[in-house]
Amino acid sequence: MPMAMKQILGSICAGLMLALPAAAVEFDQMVVIGDSNVDIGRLSAEASSPEDGIIPPPNTIAGRSSDGEILPEFLAERLGVPQLNFGWGGATSGVGNIVARRGMPDAKNTGALMQMDEYLSSLGEGGTANPDALYLIYAGSNDLALINKTDQAAVDAAILQAVENLKELARTLDERGADYIVIANRTPRPVLSDAYVASDEPDEEAKNDAAGRQLNTYIYWMVEELNEELDAEVRLFDAYYYIRDLIENSGENGFEAYSPSPDQYCTNAPDCTRLINYDAAHKTSAVHEILAQKLYYLLETFDTPAN
Repeated sequence: MPMAMKQILGSICAGLMLALPAAAVEFDQMVVIGDSNVDIGRLSAEASSPEDGIIPPPNTIAGRSSDGEILPEFLAERLGVPQLNFGWGGATSGVGNIVARRGMPDAKNTGALMQMDEYLSSLGEGGTANPDALYLIYAGSNDLALINKTDQAAVDAAILQAVENLKELARTLDERGADYIVIANRTPRPVLSDAYVASDEPDEEAKNDAAGRQLNTYIYWMVEELNEELDAEVRLFDAYYYIRDLIENSGENGFEAYSPSPDQYCTNAPDCTRLINYDAAHKTSAVHEILAQKLYYLLETFDTPAN
């Protein structure tokens, strides 16, 4: 199954590379739910007053887990639409947030399911979701963050729960009338793996990436299932594939030849324009800009034009 999965994902992504450079669907809004991959400032704003009981509202612009603009900002600009961004750095796919355990108690209940509750509240009682909006869900990575990657049973349990949470998010949007949903997968960790299960990875430092690859396999099949089940169209954004492609071609594609060393983290470098890793868990703004373009091309695959 691992080799078959690799061939499937490779074929899908190769096809996306040939997509036309214009989205067929004319969106008028982008709604974002997720973690630090999409948080444009809520976590950073909260960090200045972590125990004042005041939660920064959606669309708060402050620091990001990168050296500049990130995916939703680049994509919203490309689409020419406003974003309604509920993202929180540290958010799990469920209720919690891992940074709440690190001295930021106000962030305790800011996971993706709670962000969905925020969005539903913004619609009013019985309100419907905007059918012409793009809904981006980017969560699940932090469900693995605090798990011992040498404990395969714990990794399995975390992944299964994350998948159930992601299903709930997509089903909720579908029930409220959303038509276009994109679910992104986990990005590569600095020390890379080619294993599809954490227990199959002999290098302890690479087990984190292997666990992410296992999660991504489940997300792939989940998206297939949701497309059969829901009225909404659901697409997988394979961020992992695109970043691995950048890594494998680094040194020849404008990025420095890749190294997992912290010396090549943006946080330890004066110039990040040719680096891939911002830190041990995040990517640079240069990578986010490329991801936004790839996601823009993916939108061409939606079958039914909005409006």
